[in-house]
Amino acid sequence: MTACLIGSLPTANAHATFLPKLDAGRDHKRRRVSRVFRYIVYGICIESEFPLTSVREAATDAFDRPIRLETRHAADLPGSAQTLPVCVDDWLRHAVLADGSVWIRNDEIFEMVVSPDGRHVTCAKLGEADDTSFEAALLNFAISISLTLQGEEPLHATVVELSGQAIGLLGASGAGKSTLAAALIAEGADLVTDDMLRLTFAGNEALAHRGPYRLKLYGEPARRLLPAAAEHGYFAKSHGKILVQPRPAVPAAASLRPLRALFSLGSATDQPSAKVAARRLTGMELGKTLIASAMDIRNYAPQRLARQLQFAEHVARAVPVYALTYPRDYAMLGRVAEDIRRTVGV
Repeated sequence: MTACLIGSLPTANAHATFLPKLDAGRDHKRRRVSRVFRYIVYGICIESEFPLTSVREAATDAFDRPIRLETRHAADLPGSAQTLPVCVDDWLRHAVLADGSVWIRNDEIFEMVVSPDGRHVTCAKLGEADDTSFEAALLNFAISISLTLQGEEPLHATVVELSGQAIGLLGASGAGKSTLAAALIAEGADLVTDDMLRLTFAGNEALAHRGPYRLKLYGEPARRLLPAAAEHGYFAKSHGKILVQPRPAVPAAASLRPLRALFSLGSATDQPSAKVAARRLTGMELGKTLIASAMDIRNYAPQRLARQLQFAEHVARAVPVYALTYPRDYAMLGRVAEDIRRTVGV
């Protein structure tokens, strides 16, 4: 995917698009809000003007440095400006405003602006997008950008829990992360997070934070692997997937799981007849795999690359990372799950 670039770019973010700052009058408008909804997801405190359905409300009002979610009309966001770039080869438009805020837009679902400190998200639902698809996008894109602006490096990963240990699946969209996660869940695992993994460290131990308790699956793998959950799932027209809750009981949002291993799936088209095998990554291959698994991939700031290298080094010290190859065949998923268990010893 190619980001849109216009104008003269400062060296601080050499590949970002810089746009005019939000109009001060509109930016500081505040509507009367009847209440504030508070949540904990990815180990982060969130305060929202509107209710979220995929996470449970927090039991306390004592929040430490929350991320604030606010809604606006689309006309009050930069997308209505004539100076914005039009990108024909990227489904998500991304730009950096003059004040350091990050603007993103998908013409069918949302438009959002994240403040320079990552603590404030202003968003609008677009077109005929349904609330569930809008919320899923918000908790993925806006929160990942917020974390990146705050100096963290969330990973594009789906994570399951096996015997109290978290197992992460890395890979680009379409690699099969969610399908393999569903196969592992069908054999007794449980979901930790889908699409985005936030890691924190206690010494040299990596800890995985729980995301929303929902898994996005295409219809066939949902019905094959998690038929009961699929029956009660929600079909999101925006991406043609079913959002399923793997089990009736939702785990506690604040619970952490030690990360035992990461498996990079690679491209499904590159290994149609591959044998089931896990190979531990080292050196440059390991670093490239972790950096390629970053969220907010349109942020090319030089200082971020230095941070990503440090993050990759920290992960490598704490967690083994494997390249996992296997044929994309439902009949083989049981063997893949067995090989993962054998590799990590659970």
